[in-house]
Amino acid sequence: GPLLLIAATSREADAMRAAIASIVPDAEAVEFPAWETLPHERLSPSAETVGRRAEVLRSLREHDGSHPLIIVASVRAALQPVSPHAAHATPIVLRAGEETPGLDQVARALVAHAYTRVDMVTRRGEFAMRGGILDVFPPTAEHAVRVDFFGDEVDQIRRFAVADQRSAGEPVPQVALWPARELLLTDEVRERAAALLPRFPALGTLLEKIGQGIAVEGMESLLPQLVPDLAPVAAAD
Repeated sequence: GPLLLIAATSREADAMRAAIASIVPDAEAVEFPAWETLPHERLSPSAETVGRRAEVLRSLREHDGSHPLIIVASVRAALQPVSPHAAHATPIVLRAGEETPGLDQVARALVAHAYTRVDMVTRRGEFAMRGGILDVFPPTAEHAVRVDFFGDEVDQIRRFAVADQRSAGEPVPQVALWPARELLLTDEVRERAAALLPRFPALGTLLEKIGQGIAVEGMESLLPQLVPDLAPVAAAD
């Protein structure tokens, strides 16, 4: 099965992963990063960090034993419990030439995947809509993508630069939109937040927004209270 190696710090984990790649060239050596925030802080991990963690968790789920899979993590990353929302995440997949439920339904799905709707996409975890065009920046991607719809069908998908908002490069056949957060505002999470509100009035603003299905900065600090079955990465498969 997959092998988990633990380093003292994230810098040492990165160096260890690079060394493993040269020693065991046929191995898939990946680094599982820790949140850049502490679990109890009223700050959310960046979408980029969430995306990097999602890629490792996907490799862990899909590993078939055909090659060695070595996961390198700092002590902090290895000990921090992982949400089942992250451990079992699935993407929204859009393919050129395929029908979808419609742009409005895709937008609702993105909100459920904890993306933030904005006027202009500038960073990971954001999306924008105008006419029949969807701009979205997946947490696991290097570039944002522009999805042109013709009715309910995906007409074309192209990468674009957030600096000048111009499309660049050849069209791509599909895009996978992984969740932008490790806490998703499911019906169960919203119900738990509403039930906690009378017990923790000091967290009223945070819990009220979560209960209403609104993603809010720092909501991950309540992950242990809102989501059962948290487990460290070693048990996340």
